[in-house]
Amino acid sequence: MRASGSTGQPFYYEFGNGMGFRVSTKRVYFPDESPFEGVGIRPDLEIKPTVDDLRKGRDPVLERALELARGR
Repeated sequence: MRASGSTGQPFYYEFGNGMGFRVSTKRVYFPDESPFEGVGIRPDLEIKPTVDDLRKGRDPVLERALELARGR
């Protein structure tokens, strides 16, 4: 799944009545100057947990990350 393409630096304003909004406060670009905001980055390796994984308490994303960290 592609990342959402957020800098993690939004401006947040709350109206005080339970409503509010967020707006990007920083423009970020890839090295080729194409936009990052709202585009994101596709991962090199995509692992999607299944319903069965969740039922069994497994985390295949963490498991694969640990395998990669251990050099497997």
